Amino acid sequence: MTRDRTCWCIALLMALLLGTSTPLVLATQSQTSTKVYRIGFLAFGHRPSSDPAAALPLATFRQALRELGYTEGRNLVIDERWAEARLNRLPVLAGELVQLRPDVIVASGASAVRVVKRATQHIPIVIAGAADPVAEGLVASLARPDANVTGVSVLTGRELEGKRLELLKEAVPRVTRVAVILDSTSRLEPAPLEVAARALGLTLLLSGETESPDEYRDAFAEMVRDGADAIYAPETPINVRHRQLIVELALKYRLPAIYGSREFVEAGGLMAYGPNFAELFRRAAVYVDKILKGATPRDLPVEQPMHFELVINAKTMKALGLSFPPTILIGVDEVIR
Repeated sequence: MTRDRTCWCIALLMALLLGTSTPLVLATQSQTSTKVYRIGFLAFGHRPSSDPAAALPLATFRQALRELGYTEGRNLVIDERWAEARLNRLPVLAGELVQLRPDVIVASGASAVRVVKRATQHIPIVIAGAADPVAEGLVASLARPDANVTGVSVLTGRELEGKRLELLKEAVPRVTRVAVILDSTSRLEPAPLEVAARALGLTLLLSGETESPDEYRDAFAEMVRDGADAIYAPETPINVRHRQLIVELALKYRLPAIYGSREFVEAGGLMAYGPNFAELFRRAAVYVDKILKGATPRDLPVEQPMHFELVINAKTMKALGLSFPPTILIGVDEVIR
């Protein structure tokens, strides 16, 4: 009787132990089996620590991923690489990312996308802002990329530059000669821009390739001597890095200016027209999420910006003695004071 009771107690104890340990085992297995995704990030421009303009888009990208359920340190690792606007660094950095075998590589800028595409034909690549990906040979078409590349483009074609010239002329009708500030990384094709300029009765003055502060100063002085009465500075990486200097030079020579992104206006520039890059990075996070959940790039059409924002600086407008017509003011998305 005692032996039977002892055996029964042992059996009961074993059952209790197994019963209570099973959830613990399952919980441990669940924790250890959580998939950790790795995202490589390559940008042609400057890292946020050296240029705060890069901070907001990347922060928005991370926030969008968190909203989609990805948390760094839990189920996500992001490996960043920044070329600091040096083309010769891109292949090395792309190679480093490919060696890490990430699930997706996000590339910002056409040059970065091109180099990553050469480095891998298998790892999915998400574009986070690149001009004209079809013309650049990054995808076969916007509707069906037909490669390992998809994402969010800045625009298709070069219509945007023409629109900027149109806005500049509408805002300041007296403008006739526009200096275009090109840096050493600019891929802007002047022919379509010149066609748009002629239609508006404008003459373009193209700067030489600028990179150092002294080269910017020399370019401004030369173009002013050539009769420039306004400035257009595209949002190239080196232009963005030197935006404060460009804005100061434009004000020094009292030149109305239109820029390619809001960062120039926040630095004191007169006006800017272009996509919101933070929003482009938010959309890039959506592409990353779809790919991590099983979608293939060739089945995800390349997205274009749905909206281009017009931002003006009221203080600079007043400093230049300008008064914009109602046709401009009615289309303004934001006034920085």
